[in-house]
Amino acid sequence: MPLPWLPMEQRWRDCLLAAVLPPDPATGRAGIGDLDLREFWEQLQRVAPPLIQLGLRAAVWVLTWSPVFLLGRLRSFGGLSPEERDTLLVRAAGSRWYLLRQLADLLKLMACFAYFRHQSIREKLGVPGGSAP
Repeated sequence: MPLPWLPMEQRWRDCLLAAVLPPDPATGRAGIGDLDLREFWEQLQRVAPPLIQLGLRAAVWVLTWSPVFLLGRLRSFGGLSPEERDTLLVRAAGSRWYLLRQLADLLKLMACFAYFRHQSIREKLGVPGGSAP
């Protein structure tokens, strides 16, 4: 059984995901940070292959501390402004380092899975289904 997320890792993960899928005030679309994703993360913990879980945890750690080497800033991702967070995610996704690009892609993929599996989002889109991963 994989290790459960530590509270600090949960905060880092949620901060990163909120930057990937922020709310859109113009359309009224909720951001991922507006959703209760506890059920998604619990189910993911139970059913996702260990390699996916390890990769996601690695993505959270690397991207949380990547401002040091991508932006030259001595702070974590959570200490950046929204504009700096966006810049960092764009740089990570376009990095010349394959592993960093893959970690950024995995984070974006998991953000989309979590967001579009949420019941309220599926209802707004008229898509049947629940909140299982």
